[in-house]
Formats: sequence, structure tokens, C-alpha cells
Amino acid sequence: MFGAEEVCTGPEQERELPATCSQGPSGGSEAKARKSRSSRSSRAGLLFPVSRVDRQLRRGLFAERFGARAPVYLAAVLQRVTHEVMDVAGMICKKSKQKRISPSHLQTALHKCAGLKQLLQGAAVPRRRRRAAPQSRRVASPSKKNTTKSKKRCPGQRAAPARATAAVN
Repeated sequence: MFGAEEVCTGPEQERELPATCSQGPSGGSEAKARKSRSSRSSRAGLLFPVSRVDRQLRRGLFAERFGARAPVYLAAVLQRVTHEVMDVAGMICKKSKQKRISPSHLQTALHKCAGLKQLLQGAAVPRRRRRAAPQSRRVASPSKKNTTKSKKRCPGQRAAPARATAAVN
């Protein structure tokens, strides 16, 4: 039987790697199939989903045609604006000595930052709604173990009926 070197390489190609000729006619497509897939978001270095933005652009019928880079750019802009809002809201939250960002912190961040205020000038941002009455805090009730002392019963035993005490006058 012939070795891979005898079939694929000639005298002038002996110094090349043998992997180049052992792939055969479909070697190029197999190499592409073995290559790990990466999303458009990871290729662009974004956290926001480029494919989802692309799908929403196509479904929204904003334009008949748009470039391949348009959803990447839009996802980058959305990520940047979101980062700015969350950063300002986090600082507001830190100043108020709270550990969680609430909707009121986001609302305040939108009104404090001049760039975001200008960006959302014509947008309809929902206003905070005040509650009519504040929610009552949960109060721990005394445990039943401390208030009532019950005797342990056998599984087959029924509970004894309550005794009626008659007051004799």
C-alpha cells in the first residue's frame, strides 16, 4: 500500500506538512465545520445580542434594506446607553446606602444625566406612581411551640374531647 507521502506529495512538496494533502477534495469544508462557532455578539465584543437586534430590525420593517453592520452598531449603542443608565443609577443607590437598584433609582438617573435627558427628550418615560397606602410590614407571630404545650400522641390514638367545666354556685 502507498503511504500518504507517496500519493500526495511530489519531490518539490516534501517539506510541506502532510496534513495539507491528506484532507482530500472536501478538506476545506471539514476544517470550517470543525472550527468553533462564535456569535456575532462575541465577535463584536458585545454583551447585547446582535442577532436579536437584527431580527427585530427585519421584522419592524424600518427599511427595505440595511447593511450587515447596522445591527452590530445598534446593539453597541443600546449596550452603551444601558451601561450609562445603570452606572448612574448605581451611584445614586450607593449614595442612598441601599444595595439594590430600584425603579426610582433608574428614574432619577434618567433625569440627572444631561446626555441621557437629551437623548430621551421626545421619548415617553413612564412616571413613578405613588402608592395610596404603604404596604404593612410582616410581623413575626409568636411561635406555637412556646404558647401551647401539647402531649405527643400515638398515631392510632384519637384526641381527647375537651372537658366542660361547670361552675357551681
